[in-house]
Amino acid sequence: MFQNEVLVEMYVSHGITCDCLVSNPDTLTHFAKEYTARTGQEVEPAKLSHHMLNLRKLGQDKGGLPRLRRAYNGRNKWPQEGPTALVVRDRTI
Repeated sequence: MFQNEVLVEMYVSHGITCDCLVSNPDTLTHFAKEYTARTGQEVEPAKLSHHMLNLRKLGQDKGGLPRLRRAYNGRNKWPQEGPTALVVRDRTI
């Protein structure tokens, strides 16, 4: 029923974890509408949510959802700019 290739492509492009996607009704509804626009298939958000969780459990190696790459600078590194940057004697570290 679902086109998994389209779902995986949308999932990666949105960059939202599956748990966050299915737990937020507004985001899930928007995701379902976008899926309908791309494929022409009408889909209920509840069924899409169930299918997305199954794809997550399946894993990328078996045709399911891939792990999303995190956007961070690595562990234990101070941010170079922004409100959380460490400032010592008028210098940003």
